[in-house]
Amino acid sequence: MADSSATSPLYRFNRERQAIIDEVIDRVTRQTIQAAWDSPADRLDNLLNEAAFVELSSERGDAPPARLAFWRDVVRSIARSSEEENAEYVQRAIADYANDIAGHFRPGVQKLAVDLLPRGLSMVLGMGRGLTLPRPGALAERIRVEGEVARIKRLAEAGTLVFASTHASRLDAGLMGFAMHLAGLPALVHGADQTLFDNPMTAFFMANLGAYRVDRSQTQTLYKRVLKTYSQVLIERGYHTFFFPGGGRSRANRVDDRLKLGLLGTALDAWSRNVVRDGQRPVFIVPVTMNYNLVLEAETLVADHLENPSRQRDIIERDEFSDARRVASYLAASLRDDVFLTVRLGTPMDVFGNEVSHDGEPVDGRGRRVDPVRYLFRDGVPVEDSERARAYTRGLGRQLLESWRRNNVIQPLHIVCMALFEHVLRQHPSWDVQRVLWFARGNIISRVVAEGETERVARIVRRMAAEGELRLSVNAEKWTAVEMVEAVGELLGRYHSQPVVEVDGAELRLNDLRLLYFYSNRLRGYDVERRLSAAPGGY
Repeated sequence: MADSSATSPLYRFNRERQAIIDEVIDRVTRQTIQAAWDSPADRLDNLLNEAAFVELSSERGDAPPARLAFWRDVVRSIARSSEEENAEYVQRAIADYANDIAGHFRPGVQKLAVDLLPRGLSMVLGMGRGLTLPRPGALAERIRVEGEVARIKRLAEAGTLVFASTHASRLDAGLMGFAMHLAGLPALVHGADQTLFDNPMTAFFMANLGAYRVDRSQTQTLYKRVLKTYSQVLIERGYHTFFFPGGGRSRANRVDDRLKLGLLGTALDAWSRNVVRDGQRPVFIVPVTMNYNLVLEAETLVADHLENPSRQRDIIERDEFSDARRVASYLAASLRDDVFLTVRLGTPMDVFGNEVSHDGEPVDGRGRRVDPVRYLFRDGVPVEDSERARAYTRGLGRQLLESWRRNNVIQPLHIVCMALFEHVLRQHPSWDVQRVLWFARGNIISRVVAEGETERVARIVRRMAAEGELRLSVNAEKWTAVEMVEAVGELLGRYHSQPVVEVDGAELRLNDLRLLYFYSNRLRGYDVERRLSAAPGGY
């Protein structure tokens, strides 16, 4: 397997790091002061008051004392400070944020990570199987990278790649990086959640592998401007990157149907700036789906979702990822399967959502070449138009969501859980989901019925896959319903803190409907429920 990691632009990052930070500080400072001149709503004292409120009202134990002291000083001075003094405060705040966000990259740490991750997880696998000598290649054998790998390798040489991924687990970032290594794709920079820098198992690697810090508790305008500008400058300079435009992890385990477009929009901004400034350097968007069987944080995520379904972007401070024993238990359970994670790379697009050829040429739905540069011009002159840019980014977002749906890889786990949960719902037609989850716990279903319901769902899902609506894993394609029910019952019993499904002879007891609901959700949004009700019963 060819490894193009060593040729990644990331290897020059340490030489350019200070220049990148300086450029971000200068650009955001100038934009902020210009905006204050242009609009009363963007006055510097307003921005400072907003930032001070966020910083001081959510004082965390690990907040740098110097930062807290700075914002307290701002609060004491803001009522009598001049515009020049406010501008100095703004520049100091921007510099502080830029230095805090910017990552580091040490090639030696990357080599250690590439070697240590498979060996460490293979040790867990070896212990789980009772082997005395773990095989270093075991993890690599259980991560499958599918999709447009050859096309993307070629595009990596022609332009800058921006991978936009679904987000299911805190494991995503590390495993995405390892999957790119397995596929022979360049090492990537990425925006990593603050919690990964706080976790002792991941902090060292996050701090040294090019990740930049994203603190979602920092909602103030100044911080968000610095974060987006940092992302934009990296893309402008040719750094391949990835991020999770859905925001936080999917609480319900569904494929996202809405996006946070801020960081995604930096790809268009970077491409536009490069076109206007020094000729076109292509930027290519690569949709990615991260497809697990078991999900490490499933119990915490579904509990949070059911408590308040509208609170999908709130920060969960502690979950299974925070407990080394739960992580080890999860890996021991998951790595017993032939494939525990499928990373699927969708068809690459330009920053407007047009498909790009193997040579990097944008094409429309009929395969005709498109000239995206014309999107920036008005009366023959390149024009910056923020509203137009937002409209283009929304269009890109729609294409990205559609790609995620088509490249969602369905496992037997999802099919069986959908079959069982929908069966329970039909037994209580007047109950809503919350009531079913609470009162139908412990329901018993015969194995014959479970296998028949699974066969009905499998037929529907296989037809959908044949029509290109989604993807199936190898086992979802070839296993019978009998094999699926047997395997899924065993899989669910390996990891979760209580038995999800208990097998008692010819019957199944459904003990944890919340997790059946969580795993079945991977198939929701495809109208499976209606198709299932319309399909003939019989089994």
